[in-house]
Amino acid sequence: MATIGKNWNGHLYGTNTGNVALSLEGNDSALVGVLRFSDSNYGLIVYEVQGVFEQGDLKLTGKPQGEFPEGVHYGDFESAGTLSPEGKIDGEWVTTIGSGGTFQLWPHNVQARRSELSQVPEQLNTSTRSLGAVRLYASNVRGLISQVKKDFSHGRAVVTFNDKGNEKSIFSDEFEALLDELPDLRYLKVFIQEPELYGINRNASVEFSAWGENVIRVQSVQESWAIGKAESIARYADSFRRTLANQFRKFGLTVNVIILVGVLAAIPDLPTFWQRVAFGGGAFGIQAAIAYFHRRFVPNFVFFPASQKSNWLGRFGPGFVSWIITLIGGVGAALIYGLLKGELSGSPLAKVIGWM
Repeated sequence: MATIGKNWNGHLYGTNTGNVALSLEGNDSALVGVLRFSDSNYGLIVYEVQGVFEQGDLKLTGKPQGEFPEGVHYGDFESAGTLSPEGKIDGEWVTTIGSGGTFQLWPHNVQARRSELSQVPEQLNTSTRSLGAVRLYASNVRGLISQVKKDFSHGRAVVTFNDKGNEKSIFSDEFEALLDELPDLRYLKVFIQEPELYGINRNASVEFSAWGENVIRVQSVQESWAIGKAESIARYADSFRRTLANQFRKFGLTVNVIILVGVLAAIPDLPTFWQRVAFGGGAFGIQAAIAYFHRRFVPNFVFFPASQKSNWLGRFGPGFVSWIITLIGGVGAALIYGLLKGELSGSPLAKVIGWM
C-alpha cells in the first residue's frame, strides 16, 4: 500500500459532476490503481490510473476502460491535487476532449462492519512515554520525524518550533529543508493525525521543552495501536537520551537530596540554635542556586539543527557543567559548616560571622 493511502472517496465538479472512488497500489513514486466515476448524467465509467505522490502533491493520469453508449465520449484525463492539513486532497482535472473542473478526495482506510461498530465503545485511548533529558542533532530529528510518520497513511507531519521568540508550525518536509538555517532550539514538537473509527482522529506527537517535560503522546480508538506506536517511538528515542542524567532522575539521586541528608546529619554538631539556623539557611540557598544554574546552563532539551550528529562537546559538555555546579555547591556547604563549627576560625569570613 502506498504511503498516501489505498482508498479515497470524494466528488468531482465542473463540466461533469458525480461521486469518485479511487483505489491505489504501489509506492509513492509509481502508483497504479482504478478510479470509478459515477457521472450524474451518463452513469459509471472506470479508469485505469497511474501517478506519483511527492511532497504532498498527487498527480494522476488515466485511460477509460470498457464500452460506452453510442454518442458518449470520455477522453484520457490528467489531474493534480494537494494534500491539505485536514487530510483531504483538493485539486483540478482536465481531459483530452476539453472537459475539466475540480475535485475533492477524503481518505477511507478503515474498513469495519456496522455490527462491529455497535459492539465497540466509543473511547479514546492515550499512551504516553517520558523521555527525560535529551540532546538532538539534525540526523536525530530526521529519523524521529520518519518514525512518527510511520503507520500513518498520508505521511505528512506538522513541526512546531520557537524561532527567535516566534512560534511557528510548518510541514515536516519544509522543516527538514530549513534545518541548516535554524538556530539552536529549546522547543520542538512533531505532530501527525488522520481519521479513524467513529470520525475520531488518531494522532501521535513528540514534544521537547528545555525547561519542561519531554514526552511522547499517542491517541487512538484502538488501545493496542496506541500502546504499540508509543513504544516504537520510545525505543527509537532511546538512542539520543542522556543516560546518566536520566538514571539520576529515575532513582531520585539528586545533589539536593545528598546535601539535605548531609545537613540533617551535621546539624547536631553545631552548639547554638542560631548556628543551626544559619547552616540550614545556607544549605537551602545552595540548593536553590544549584537548581537555578542547572535550569540555566543544563537544559532538559537542546536541538542543534546545523549539526548532523553529536560531537565530544555535545556529548560531555552538559555533564561536565553539571558536575562543576554540583562540586561548587558541595564545597560551599562544607565551607559554611566549617566556618560555623570554628574549623576555619582564622579566615576573614569567620570574623564576619563571629558574632553568632
